[in-house]
Amino acid sequence: MLKAKYCTNNRELARYYRFKANQPRRCFDNGLAIRQHASKHRGSQMSNPNRKTNTQLVDVISQLKAKSRETGSAVWRDVAMRLSRSRKNWAQPNLSRVSRHAPEGATILVPGKLLGSGDVSSNHTIAAYSVSTGAREKIEAAGGRVMTYGELMKENPSGKGVVILG
Repeated sequence: MLKAKYCTNNRELARYYRFKANQPRRCFDNGLAIRQHASKHRGSQMSNPNRKTNTQLVDVISQLKAKSRETGSAVWRDVAMRLSRSRKNWAQPNLSRVSRHAPEGATILVPGKLLGSGDVSSNHTIAAYSVSTGAREKIEAAGGRVMTYGELMKENPSGKGVVILG
């Protein structure tokens, strides 16, 4: 049993229990006993990794990895790894970023969602996991093309000349 400690502030409590992380903590403050249990495996998520539940996304990732193994191109593997991450870490560039950073007439690959804020100055071929309706309309009005990853892999299996934006 752990010896109770009468504490006056949190600093004393933290100093007293610094090396007793796996034992229950007690502090009698104004006659009220507060008990906190420290987790034995605090911060360890290696035993239960997060898995993707969207079957369409899982299929796209497996197709990208298979194309990377087949052709030896690192572009498809890089995009597969980016899509395997948490969705909050995916790229969400706007059209203004496309017009600023991508060369004219280039094939652009967005590992995430392309948003429609901004204008497109030239015609681009853009492949993204998803594209907003405003972005699709603006790209097609400028003479560009919007395609899926599968269409881009069939058209350009080696991935040469593809610019990853994200």
